[in-house]
Amino acid sequence: MDYTSKNKTEQNDMLKTIGINCIKDLFVNIPRNLVLNKLNICHGNTEQEILTHLHNVAKKNKILISFRGAGIYDHYIPALVKEIVNRSEFRTSYTPYQAEASQGTLQAIFEYQSLICALTDLDVSNASLYDGATAVVEAILMSIRYKKTKKILISEALNPEYIKVIITYFKHLEVDLIFLETTNGIIDNNTLLNKLDDNTTAVVIQSPNYFGLIENMKSLCYWTKKFNSLFIAVVNPLSLGVFCTPGEYNADIAVGENQGLGSPMSFGGTTCGFIVTKKSLAWRLPGRIVGQTKDIKGERGFVLTMQSREQHIRRVNATSNICTNASLNALASCVFLSGWGSKGFKKLAEVNIAKAKYTFKQIKSLNGFSSKFGDQTFFNEFVIKTTKDINKINKILLYNNILGPLNLSNANANAKLKNCMLFCVTEQRTKSEIDSLIEILKTI
Repeated sequence: MDYTSKNKTEQNDMLKTIGINCIKDLFVNIPRNLVLNKLNICHGNTEQEILTHLHNVAKKNKILISFRGAGIYDHYIPALVKEIVNRSEFRTSYTPYQAEASQGTLQAIFEYQSLICALTDLDVSNASLYDGATAVVEAILMSIRYKKTKKILISEALNPEYIKVIITYFKHLEVDLIFLETTNGIIDNNTLLNKLDDNTTAVVIQSPNYFGLIENMKSLCYWTKKFNSLFIAVVNPLSLGVFCTPGEYNADIAVGENQGLGSPMSFGGTTCGFIVTKKSLAWRLPGRIVGQTKDIKGERGFVLTMQSREQHIRRVNATSNICTNASLNALASCVFLSGWGSKGFKKLAEVNIAKAKYTFKQIKSLNGFSSKFGDQTFFNEFVIKTTKDINKINKILLYNNILGPLNLSNANANAKLKNCMLFCVTEQRTKSEIDSLIEILKTI
């Protein structure tokens, strides 16, 4: 049997094993009108012709004014961030595997870790993760390794995309995932206490939660610790410029998404998750930690002080297999935080709150619109209930180059959110843009 025939036979055996007749059956879920039978490749063009074609294609793009968040946010990216991350030594580098290979890259990671620790008031950060969703999964894994039990309490107000990743990851690992129902959009102490027991491994609470509301993290963390369980805080890093930090309310692990700190939205985000913990849990962290030291000449240097990935140690001893760090995005977050400084960062958070509050008050005063959760404290997102057709609202807004709110009737199966929509207002939105939104909503 020649090599080609052998490959064909092996391929047929594989297809038979999974119960299909041919490779095309693997792609039956793709709509027929999107399947290309043949690539339409034209003859070679000149560089000028290609550029002209690309410019014409680019003209079809619409620049929308965004009033939508739900995990990916439209924040201003200072020129300083772009200047640094576009330098070739950073742009083209990859995750270091040898500590001596790239001192510049290692220092950038070290500075990032230091800033994340300062931002959250916790002790140890790793070099970053894929995104916020995998960061939550890693935090749960850390708690299971530490407590040796598998009962996890999770707020139903956690980002639904994070919940999907959690369910996907743990559905075959015999982990007991229990979701806590919200009362008026947040987790009530009694709801938590009814589910807590001595077998509870960890409690996962997001604040600001998916609805933008601020949870009583201090109280929820207090009761969690009464049962010797770990408290995992899922936070929007920008909100920490104003609200209590995870360290202040004694959280064991804090996780979140760095996209809003210097990374573009990019049709769903160039994401970068962070995870930071108390010193007592440092050796449970996934990935790698960069440390500062001195060389034989007494000069400052940087090394990988912890490497618990499967590439570095025996796979069975690795803390995780999904912990590749997003170095370039972590660098963007580092530059973003450094550029704003502590006072500027606080001011940025306050501007987000002020603009969101102004928009919230204007919308809820309109006929047919009301606040779903009353006047509870929120960050830069809020839920509005309406008697009008949300799909029609978004179509009209899109016609006016506005990306409207997220329709929670479609995004969440929870009947409590029927006829509700999630608005997001960041520092990017001007008063004239907000007022234009209000005027359009008045006419619908």
